[in-house]
Order: sequence, then structure tokens, then C-alpha cells
Amino acid sequence: MEKDLSPLALKAKLLCTLAWRLAQAGAETRLIVQSLKKISCALDIKNNEIGISRSGVIVKLTQGNEQVIEYKEIKFLGINMYQVSRLHKICLQVEKGELLDPKQILHKIRATRPVHYSKNLLIVLEAIAAGAFAYLNDASIAACLCSIIGGIVLMSTRFCCIKRRFFENFAFMLAAFLGCSTTYLCANYVVQLAPDEIPRCMIATSLILVPGFPFINGFLDVFKGYVDIGLIRLFNSLVLTMSAAIGVSLAILLTTGALPW
Repeated sequence: MEKDLSPLALKAKLLCTLAWRLAQAGAETRLIVQSLKKISCALDIKNNEIGISRSGVIVKLTQGNEQVIEYKEIKFLGINMYQVSRLHKICLQVEKGELLDPKQILHKIRATRPVHYSKNLLIVLEAIAAGAFAYLNDASIAACLCSIIGGIVLMSTRFCCIKRRFFENFAFMLAAFLGCSTTYLCANYVVQLAPDEIPRCMIATSLILVPGFPFINGFLDVFKGYVDIGLIRLFNSLVLTMSAAIGVSLAILLTTGALPW
């Protein structure tokens, strides 16, 4: 496909593909802009206009009478730091002059694939994290075990909803509800913990749903001048947090008969 493209069109596709892959891997906006500037400078691209939003990336290059516009839609903002680091290394190679052929650069960018970890491993690790949160809140070993069991149910529900293509907000709400309900049932009826320890278990279970990384990226974008994208990321993170809070509240209402407030 690249054989039929003009040199300018190839460079536009290169820049757009790089920005698109960085955005979908969870890179902050400033890193994306800096990476594109480095490659533009190394490839002697002068008249360029680059626009990055939550919905997509658009690159406009002009050289003489030739003008090329390239656009790619951003369907989701994931988190994969391995892919971000690999793409950043390619940018450094271009900046140092080790890689200057646009076709080779585009090929290396396309060859970069995100690393996907085993879902079963992630479920176990997240459940252990829930138990660790409970332990840090002075919970007993039995309470930590209840949080771990609830964390397993919570993460299993979340992955099941994602696999069936449910809305992410609904997946957060349902996962928080089932996970916290399971924690309460284990703590109250199986282990029979003291009443003051049960809320610690439920809170620890729900903490693994907090979208900490998107919150950080949102704040960084706002502080570094990319207010529009930063506010969108913060708002999305806030909606996910509210969805999880609704699920936790429904679990408390169902199990105790009273809302937490």
C-alpha cells in the first residue's frame, strides 16, 4: 500500500499512526505531541498541523502545492505502558538518526503490539490487592480473605461484562455490586466478623475499581495545557468512579437494608 503513496502522504500516515497508537495505549497528550515534533524535525517536516482529541487524530502536511490530510479514529483509551515505551524508543531512534527511512519507521510502528496478560492472572493479582488494601486498614487476616474472595468475584464479573461488550460503566457498577455483596456474605455469614470490620472489607474490595491511571493522565493533561482532552479523561474517570459507587451503595442497601449515608 505504501508503494503508491507519495513521500508526503507516507510521512502523514506515519505521524498519524504513531499518535493513534500512543493515544490508544494510554500515553499522556504531551508525550504524543513531543514524539510527533521529534519525528517531524528528524524527517524535515516543516509545514505540519496536528490535532489530537478524544475522538481521533488528524495530521495535515503541506509541501508546495501538495497537501495531505490523514485521520484515524480513537475508539478507546486503554492502558499499556509496554507499547508506549516501545513506541517511544522508536521515536528516540529517529531523533538520534539511527532510523530515518519513513517506510521502515512506519513498519516498526505497526509491528509494535500491546502485551496482553492472562485474565486469570489479573483476577488473582487484583484480588490480592483487595486483600492488601484491607490489611492496610488494620483488618484481620479473616477480613483480608473475605476481601480477596470478593475481589475474585468482582474482577471475574468485570472481565465477563467486557467480553460480552457491555458498556464499561455498567460493567463497573455490576462488578462493584456483586463483588461487595460477596464480601459481605463471606464476612457476615461464613467468617462472622465483627460489625466494624465488615465495612473495611467491602471498601477494600471496591478500591480495585478506582481508575487511578486515567485520573493521573487527566490531571497531567490539564496542568500541561491540554485542557480539553484532560477534562474529557477526568470526566470519564469520574463517571466510572460514580458507577462503581452506585454498585457499592446497592450492595450495602441489599445486605444491610440501609444506605451508607
